[in-house]
Amino acid sequence: MIKLFTQQGDCLLEIVKEIPRGAKKINLGKNFVVLKGEGVNTHEITDTENIEAYEDNGVLYLKVKKETPIIHQEHGTTILKPKKIYRRIIEREWDYEDMEARNTQD
Repeated sequence: MIKLFTQQGDCLLEIVKEIPRGAKKINLGKNFVVLKGEGVNTHEITDTENIEAYEDNGVLYLKVKKETPIIHQEHGTTILKPKKIYRRIIEREWDYEDMEARNTQD
């Protein structure tokens, strides 16, 4: 089985077939933060009219009706495709300086 993904920095979205039964619908408001990054950076949807969001056991699902952009200050804009359901997966970012310092301690 081939899995399809969309990635924007540390925000990884897997395309799935359905939203789990019992998932709770989220009120999006005008802007919706898909993932808060380090500092002030966010992965944000600023036009929530064509998208629905659900949460199930801490997992976020996005149901897209029409093309919807996710905006990020460093990673630019990623377009979510219409008639798809995405499941958010948080990618672990590596802090190479921290790892290097840890690996070279005597």
